[in-house]
Order: sequence, then C-alpha cells, then structure tokens
Amino acid sequence: MILAQVLFAAMATSARVGGRRLPWQEVCASRFLVGALTVLVVARVRGRSLRLSNRRASWVRSVLGTLSAAGTFYLYARPQLPIGDAVTLLSTTPIFVALLGVPLLGESVRRSVVVALGCGFAGIALVAQPTFSTAGHLVAIGTLTAITAALAFIWLRRIGSSESSEAVVFHFACVGFAAMMLLSVPVWRTPDARDAVALFATGFFGGIAQIAMTRAYALDAAARVSVLGYSGVIFARALAFAVFGEVPDGAQTLGSLLIVGSGALLLRRPALP
Repeated sequence: MILAQVLFAAMATSARVGGRRLPWQEVCASRFLVGALTVLVVARVRGRSLRLSNRRASWVRSVLGTLSAAGTFYLYARPQLPIGDAVTLLSTTPIFVALLGVPLLGESVRRSVVVALGCGFAGIALVAQPTFSTAGHLVAIGTLTAITAALAFIWLRRIGSSESSEAVVFHFACVGFAAMMLLSVPVWRTPDARDAVALFATGFFGGIAQIAMTRAYALDAAARVSVLGYSGVIFARALAFAVFGEVPDGAQTLGSLLIVGSGALLLRRPALP
C-alpha cells in the first residue's frame, strides 16, 4: 500500500504537468490506456488470468471507479487548487468507507470512527479554507469524488480475493478508457513529445499503483490498509514542493495532519467483510 501511494503521488504530479496544456479528459483516458497495457503485461509475466467470475460486482466497481477517476483528474488539471490540497481531499476516502460501511455492509459505528470522521472533516475545512472563495466548487467536487471512490472500495471488498488483482484492474481500466475517450473526442488536442511523456508516466504510475493497492486490500485488513493509504498525503505534498514549489501554510499543514490522524484512528476498526 505504501508503494501504491508513492506511485499515486507520482501519477498526480504527472497528471498536473500533462493537464497544463491538454484537456483533463484526455489525460484521464491516457491513464486508463497505458494502465490497461501495463496490467496486461504484468498479468502475462505473472501468469495471471484476466477472466472475471463475479461480473456484476466488477461492473459496479468499474463504473464507480471511472466516475471517481474522472473527478480526480478534473481536480488534478485545475491550477486553482494546489495539487497537495487535491490529494489531501481525495485522501478522505477511507473516512467515507467507514461511514458508508454502516448502511451497505451492516457495520456498527465505533467511537473511534466518530472521532475519526470529526477529525477528517475538520481537516478538509482547514485545507480548503485558504482558497475557499476561489475554489469552493473544487473542494465540493473533491469531497464527492472521495465518496464515489469509497463506494468503489466497498464493492472491491465485496469482490474480495475471488478475482485476481490484474483482472479487476484490467476491467476497470478498459471501462474507464472507453468512457473517457468518448469524452475526449470533442476537446481532443494532439500532445507534443513532452506532453506524451507526461501522459505515459501518468498511466504507467497509475496502473502499477492500482495493482499494488488492489492486492493490498485482498491481503490484509481494510482498516490497516486504509491507514497506510494516508501516507499518500505526505508523498504528494513532498512531490508538490519539489516539482511545483507548493509550500503549505500553517492551516493546510494542520488540516493534513488531522486527516492523517483520522486515518490512524480507523486502525481500531474491524476489517470490512
């Protein structure tokens, strides 16, 4: 999961570079295309099957994942919202997994989950505050994207280890590519060499990260895996500082720490079924 978060942070950085001159739909489509090809190669090397037995659950997961990816890359392409803030908002997904697990998975809410939710939403408010007047709609999109991603993870847990990680990710990538290519047609711009490198890096990093994350959820308790997922906030902010010179202020730093802390509290939750 830590490897996945490092690669997702690299994907976000590459997507911001590519999104400066290309439509976000095109960046997202390239992520799915290169990601699908990467997964195909990995599956062949490892001798993994790409067949799905639970197709209905896989389709639900892929559609939810595609919606989440669309929101994610829309945020990555918007310079009004710093990349560190975007990744921090999207990292609230495990909080919504805990909350939505009650009606969808029949889980009870522990006190630690309530505290985690409070810390997480306080963190969102602190991260969003510096740019709320100009990027409030982006904060709302980021929160809705995190909720959609949480639903995708819940369906991923329903699929469990009955499917290979490569099969689940390959199906998701194919569905996402088809959807985003349709959206790319009206706004298509042919990338130059620099943009093509950024698009390839976005898809490659995202494809390997998706395999690693899917495998992590299949191997260990969801709560423990989710906690490790919060390391992505740190990696993303480090890369944002190194590549874009983004320096978070005191409120944003405190907000990031609150969101990471809310994830740590979720360690006390039982695993998702």
